Amino acid sequence: MANKFFNSKTFYILASVFFAIVLFFNANATSIRNQGTNQSGEVYTATINNVPVELKYNSNKYFVSGYNSTATVHLSGYNRLSITNEENSDTRNFFLSVDLTKLKTGKFDVPIRIEQLPGGVTATIEPKTMNITLEDKVKKEFEVTPKADSTQLPEGFTIDSLSVSDEKVKVTAGEESIKKIQAIEAALPNDVNLNENYSGTVTLHAVDSTGKILPAQIEPSTTHLKVVVNKLTKDVPVKVTQKGTLDKTLSSIKTKVSDKTVTLSGEKSALEAIKEVEASVDISGVV
Repeated sequence: MANKFFNSKTFYILASVFFAIVLFFNANATSIRNQGTNQSGEVYTATINNVPVELKYNSNKYFVSGYNSTATVHLSGYNRLSITNEENSDTRNFFLSVDLTKLKTGKFDVPIRIEQLPGGVTATIEPKTMNITLEDKVKKEFEVTPKADSTQLPEGFTIDSLSVSDEKVKVTAGEESIKKIQAIEAALPNDVNLNENYSGTVTLHAVDSTGKILPAQIEPSTTHLKVVVNKLTKDVPVKVTQKGTLDKTLSSIKTKVSDKTVTLSGEKSALEAIKEVEASVDISGVV
């Protein structure tokens, strides 16, 4: 009975329909896989700068310093859509990592690895390795030192006072590195010219005896800095001048000022050029 069915016309019709369905879905699957693929064989490339590098280590025990936190990745592949997805940080699959879990304290040159790179996409990393310093983590409290460079003062100005809102901060660093910290500085930004008092938020830095910035985590990382300056001053006489038209009924008008001198403040060169200030009085309409 079974042999008769397999040799019947009905069986061949059903078999034909089945294989047609299989071929249909296979063709659609192939079309989806090839979507975005360059059929001419052209290779798509992309260069991604400043890709973050993830450090794998015991952050409770160790402090890592002396490394660049990003690297450049060069991608290539035949699928344009895959390359575009990896270029965009929001749709990116791959990430860079450095494994320090098997290392003890010291200085090392370790390879940067690329993980979760999609199939069909190749990548090269620049640089391929990272120089790092691994130290035992220690914490210590430091006083904050406010700082303003004398070159930021106009000629003749002096600093009256410097103050910060946080007198002490907590510093985390490597066991050897923290010994080199000479001060935690709250420095006035380089682009500020102290022709007036200053008040603003500045970033704190750990520095050694030469002023070089050292790697450290500072809490809080910023503070409020106030700088009060003593301006250069000069007393000059007031010269009264008249403008306008004298009324015909008057022969003359005498003028006087309550303050015969005024005090000016400014840079030394500007003050030296000023001998007096002028007070102009309009005599038009005076009767």
